[in-house]
Amino acid sequence: MAIEKPSIDMPKIDSKSMVNNLKDFLQQCKRVLMISRKPNREEYLTISKVTGIGICLLGIIGFFIHVPVTYLKTLILP
Repeated sequence: MAIEKPSIDMPKIDSKSMVNNLKDFLQQCKRVLMISRKPNREEYLTISKVTGIGICLLGIIGFFIHVPVTYLKTLILP
């Protein structure tokens, strides 16, 4: 009794559908770029503040996780 391997049918990729998908993607990118605009100074400062606060919070959380783990390692390992 020979064990047969299950056959995996790969989907056939049609070159026309790939070209159409690429064209659709590029049209969507063009639409987004036409709508987008440069942020003004106030928006830029707000985004910078929020990003900075987020980075600081992640650092504080990491510090409060690192300190107990380091302390417990010194208690466990002589």
